[in-house]
Amino acid sequence: MNHITPEQRKIATAKSVATRKANREKREAAHAQAQQYADGLGEKIAELENKLLLLQTMETMNTVSCKLQSKTLIKREDIVKTSIPWQQLIGVYFLIDEDEVVYVGQSVNIHSRISQHSHKKFDRYAFIPCETSSLNTLESLYIHFLQPKLNANVHGQMHAPFTLNKLLKESV
Repeated sequence: MNHITPEQRKIATAKSVATRKANREKREAAHAQAQQYADGLGEKIAELENKLLLLQTMETMNTVSCKLQSKTLIKREDIVKTSIPWQQLIGVYFLIDEDEVVYVGQSVNIHSRISQHSHKKFDRYAFIPCETSSLNTLESLYIHFLQPKLNANVHGQMHAPFTLNKLLKESV
């Protein structure tokens, strides 16, 4: 007869417990790995669904854009790539109508100031950047030099921060 001693039984039981524990740990690790993979797939699916929605929206917007202007919308990356840095422009500006300077002005925010001249007739503008401290002098020089019609009063006198006499005296 095969008799198993208590020590052999104890060893066999310990080995069986260890095997079951190792198998359970393998199953739990495989389950955790499968769960992690499934979670990753869920994230990927959500990401792809968002991209699809974005593409569908872009397609609709491009269709509308083509109807409006016969062109598709420009991509965000292309807009950003071709953008120019914003800076507040300080200087003397010129309103031009049909190749004639019709008004000379100055501003510490040229873009904003020019938009306030919508009641004046002009089709283009130009500007010369300068320091704030030089605005009055530079504007006066150009007003007296160019004599734009919209800087004159009813009597034809030029409105400038400094008179021509004052400018000439300062330069001597």
